[in-house]
Amino acid sequence: MKEFEGKTVDEAVKKALEELKVPSESLKYDVLVEQKGLFKKYAKIGVYEASDANDYAAKYLESILLALDLKATIQINVIDDIIHLDMTSEADASRIIGRGGETLRALNELVRAAIFNKFGEHYRILLNINNYKDQKYDKLAAMAQRVANTVRRTKITAELQPMTSDERRVIHNALSNDPHIKTLSIGAGKDRHITIQYVDIAPDGTPVQANQDQTDNVEENAPKADLEAAFEQKEDELPKSEESEEEKEEEIKEEPKEAKKDDSPFEQTESSDSGKL
Repeated sequence: MKEFEGKTVDEAVKKALEELKVPSESLKYDVLVEQKGLFKKYAKIGVYEASDANDYAAKYLESILLALDLKATIQINVIDDIIHLDMTSEADASRIIGRGGETLRALNELVRAAIFNKFGEHYRILLNINNYKDQKYDKLAAMAQRVANTVRRTKITAELQPMTSDERRVIHNALSNDPHIKTLSIGAGKDRHITIQYVDIAPDGTPVQANQDQTDNVEENAPKADLEAAFEQKEDELPKSEESEEEKEEEIKEEPKEAKKDDSPFEQTESSDSGKL
């Protein structure tokens, strides 16, 4: 936090804007001191910097763990504008992860909401512990390839189970280079999930547009991939975890390609979720 002084709060804010060269709507600050005496006026503000949100997130998470009597060390990393809070714990990892990753996801949402309340803007937060998320991502990418192989063979659109935004991004990225496969995130909130669709390629190498009657039928007829039995079995080998959801900040936007399905219903999708959370 950087401090600025002036006779009034407005004067201190003006100094901050001139020095930091940021628009007034982007300036986040707290009034630290304000005196409005008859003969003396004085004000001091503290302007938040990018690192302040990182530190606040880590301290807030630490306070939650302390309240729950859970012990873990926390390391902060900022990658692609995502604040990563990587925890390490020997005794309490399974409790922090929770059944199916529910506790880890809840902690992620609490930290994200706390930062928004403090700084007034959305930050993408990703909690991890003992590299649980990395193991989960590897298994999700492998599962996505298996489902895509089935879709390519049958030309029938598949729907995956609901996932968090960072997990959906893994699926999009894993299949983004396959010209015969398109992915799209659909639904909202906890029901948001990915569909994987087959794409016909014309002789000139361009995607063939899908017949509208076919695409209209996909949503109600498309089968739902159960994240595959093999994936679910392997997930049990992990220390019980899941992830964060920051849903609105990381709406992954994909550039849709036109698609066509032969003899089977399917819908329009999009191809990459890279780029909130």
